[in-house]
Amino acid sequence: MKILFYSKELSSRKDDFIAWLPDHEVIFADEDTVRDCIADVDVLITRPGVGSAIGRDVLASARSLKLWHQWGAGLEGLDFEYCASRGIAVCNAPSRGTGNAEGVTEIAILHMLLLGRKYAFAVDNMAAGRMFSPAGISLWRAKVCVVGLGNLGRTLSERLSVMGARVIGVNRSPLSQGALEEFGVKEFFSLNDLKKAVRSCRFVVAALAFSSETDRIFDDSFFAAMDEGAFFVNVARGGLVDEAALLRALDSGRLAGAGLDVFTQEPPEKDNPLLTHKNVTLTPHIGGITLAAQRGIFDFIYDNITRLAKGEPLAAQRHGA
Repeated sequence: MKILFYSKELSSRKDDFIAWLPDHEVIFADEDTVRDCIADVDVLITRPGVGSAIGRDVLASARSLKLWHQWGAGLEGLDFEYCASRGIAVCNAPSRGTGNAEGVTEIAILHMLLLGRKYAFAVDNMAAGRMFSPAGISLWRAKVCVVGLGNLGRTLSERLSVMGARVIGVNRSPLSQGALEEFGVKEFFSLNDLKKAVRSCRFVVAALAFSSETDRIFDDSFFAAMDEGAFFVNVARGGLVDEAALLRALDSGRLAGAGLDVFTQEPPEKDNPLLTHKNVTLTPHIGGITLAAQRGIFDFIYDNITRLAKGEPLAAQRHGA
């Protein structure tokens, strides 16, 4: 089969993919070459966030395309209606169990630890020879609100529960009591009750899928509902957060700090004040960028390519995150 990888990030691993797919023809394209390359490919693989660059005019040139597979769980920007009309299957790779949700969970906890234990101040104290300070906040016995209980939120809740945190879960759809207990969630709120859920929580972590419903859901009114001195962490999607509102909450002192792995614009503008804020910890959208996750996602996609070649049903064929 002929397989096209589209995006700079995937193209940078060209040698890996060629070595991992010895029985298939593997090609790579960017926005300037994709229209010419896509004509006779069987499988298109893109990373989440670039799907909107593959418009109907480009897809119309894909005479042989049978499968559009996302390198990850996100499905933003994909034209499901057009793909369905053409008989093109659209699949994502589940985040949990491939290493993606597990890696993003680790980044979320990293930010929580850096913020709670006042790491920046600890570094300053070390340089100045001041020992045994600052006193920090432990995740043990902390009340943590996890907003979004999909694969990521469930994985995060599990880890936090084991660390002794009291997890408050928020989700659009209800979960059974058995599921809540399985993932260590002690209290549950619907998304409509988000502002009620965050009361008395020391940490709030965004693990929510992005949609028109959740666009900038973390706004001025949300941050006003958080307890003074609490921390906000976003490892999901930048578009969930009104960054100006977050900055106001930080500058006013209402929030003690924020941890960000994702941003409204990526990369952020260099003059974005969040990048230099003393109470913000930053990572460059690396939550799912681990060797284990890269191989786990590839193995899942490879399985679907094999299924496609054999005419078997595809795994995790989904039109939602």
